[in-house]
Amino acid sequence: MKLDSGWSYRWGDSAFDSSGVPLWTQQSDPQAWHAIAFPADPPDRADKQNIWFRTLLPEGDWRDPVLYISSVDLIVEAYVDGRKIYSYGHFDEQGKGTFEGWPWHMIELPSGSQGKPIYLRIFSDYKNIGLWGEVKVTERSELISSVINESLEGIIVGVFSLVIALLAVVLACMQTERRMFIAVALYSLSAAGMVIPGSPVSQMLLNAPLVWDYIGALGYYLMPVAMALLMETWFKDRSVRVYRMVRWVSIAYIGLAIGGSLLGLVELSNTYPAFDFLFAISLVLLFLPALRGLSGFSRQQWAVLGSYGLFAALLLVDMGVAHKFLPWVKVPIPWGSLAFSVVVVLIAVIHFNQTQRELKSLNESLDRQVKARTAELELLSYEDPLTKLKNRRFFDESFEREASRSKRQGCPLSLLICDIDQFKHFNDTQGHAAGDEALRQVGLKMKQAFRQSDLACRYGGEEFVVLMPGASSADAVARAEELRRAVAANDMSMDGKTLPRITLSVGVASWPGSASRIDTLFARADQALYKAKRAGRDRVIDADFETYSPEGS
Repeated sequence: MKLDSGWSYRWGDSAFDSSGVPLWTQQSDPQAWHAIAFPADPPDRADKQNIWFRTLLPEGDWRDPVLYISSVDLIVEAYVDGRKIYSYGHFDEQGKGTFEGWPWHMIELPSGSQGKPIYLRIFSDYKNIGLWGEVKVTERSELISSVINESLEGIIVGVFSLVIALLAVVLACMQTERRMFIAVALYSLSAAGMVIPGSPVSQMLLNAPLVWDYIGALGYYLMPVAMALLMETWFKDRSVRVYRMVRWVSIAYIGLAIGGSLLGLVELSNTYPAFDFLFAISLVLLFLPALRGLSGFSRQQWAVLGSYGLFAALLLVDMGVAHKFLPWVKVPIPWGSLAFSVVVVLIAVIHFNQTQRELKSLNESLDRQVKARTAELELLSYEDPLTKLKNRRFFDESFEREASRSKRQGCPLSLLICDIDQFKHFNDTQGHAAGDEALRQVGLKMKQAFRQSDLACRYGGEEFVVLMPGASSADAVARAEELRRAVAANDMSMDGKTLPRITLSVGVASWPGSASRIDTLFARADQALYKAKRAGRDRVIDADFETYSPEGS
């Protein structure tokens, strides 16, 4: 039987006699009590924090009657015949107390209490005071059965959300696009954190209301963070700044609310109203950017937007009920969360499978290209044994191939011809072994200075060439200058003996640009090298005869 009528209230707190019996339960004093439709938030509260409610318990042939209350703001004691029959929370000498969670309450009614008044003593420094949700008298067995049945959907959705979170973590570890699955995992954990503590049966599994409230608060407060990550994943070309702002503001609030509550600076209950306000704004902010360009949405984006809109609407209605803007009604938050989760997970899995197929196709294509390239390189695998660079024959065949490709594709091709300055003198004065070491050092620096796609070869003697497909004249000159500096700065030694430093002169030519015809590229680079030698060596000159030389040259 629902107790939704016959209530009255009285602001303040009762005095107690020497036996600990509240005087207000012994005095009728009808003028002090005021009728109210439901025992919650009477008018003219102002800053009052103590209140008493009373009503008559129904008559009936009860076997094991209990009074069920969905929730109380914040702590409560129940009295029948002046005797305390229930207490949740601790009242101090001033009749005050602290928040200890929002459990549901099952108050055992003593034998013979039918038809008698029951008094509820309440303290609350929260914005609401009194009872919330359902208030009814029922049999204990029926209530337990009702609690279990009422919790089924929440437990199912919560467990399903945890499974989704685990799968999302596994999928995130299996591919490079981890961000989407990390967002799914965070959202699913947040949903589970909201739904499981909110299921009444959780209190039967672990009677620690404040612990469940912390878990629920963390799950609830993480929700906009997870939703912002998800919306950014699917609508990242809209307004990333808005999504990131929502995310970081929510993270900051979590730190302040949960941290402040654990440190005793603020009660957890008082952190909800401000967050609900922020969350309501966040739900709208996350939704609005996605509305731009609706005509260009894919079916996946429409599905995400539709399920998000449904879930956001349910959350807003639930906030309206919680803050008494709307009459009490059970809002199916778990099913809205589940719908959004299922849509997001299905799309994520579809996207994952599509990515895997594309990767498989790409790997097969790359494998074919590698095999073809390997076969091609096997024909051209001519290596200079001293420098480990390719030799002149490799260069000649590669130049012909790259020149044809550049003309066909219209992409630039650059050529560098490098010569060790006064190498004969170095060889004569330091010995051939030192000369070989100098050649090896130049080969090493060339490998370090150029891209893998560039072809660096020892052309003959102390002369080296580098073919740079796709490189412009400016890029080629920059690389040549990097090589020249590296060689000039290199300290060489052999058998404990320090060798003199060597320098390079480099000629650069590029097509199109320096060479009007690609088949004159080598000749143009050779002319530039000659200019570099004539200009004093240790410098880079391109075929346009612009000098890139050491400072002061």
